[in-house]
Amino acid sequence: MRIAVLVAAAGLVGLIAQADGVGRRAVTSPDLDRLTATEITAAVPAGHEQYRYRHGATYAVEPGSSALACEAACGGDAQCQAWSFVETYGKDAARCELKQGGGKPEENLLATSGVSPRIDEAYWGASEAPVAAAPDALAGEPVAGDHH
Repeated sequence: MRIAVLVAAAGLVGLIAQADGVGRRAVTSPDLDRLTATEITAAVPAGHEQYRYRHGATYAVEPGSSALACEAACGGDAQCQAWSFVETYGKDAARCELKQGGGKPEENLLATSGVSPRIDEAYWGASEAPVAAAPDALAGEPVAGDHH
């Protein structure tokens, strides 16, 4: 009886993972060269979780062009809490998944994920560009009118 319950629970977990759009074939692949598979050559932007897929109440799946575009789509949607961009694999086109929750991250060589930029801003505050010093004010020089 206990074995039947365990088997049923394992099957239910598998169905939930499939319903969230996760295929086990792309989660880990030690024989796959990461740069060749994803054609990533630039540095990863701050806040992007490269090689991570977030499970978490996917409510929209859109055709994807890049992780930056997916992040922007999530930031412009009030319902979105997190996102995952999954690269093209075989016959499957690249996609952007918008999520209602943060979800548990899992290794996936074809995915880049993150939280909504709105959540980052609410938590960390708006980032401001540093103010440049006046060109003739050098550190350590006396200021005009200062007689020390």
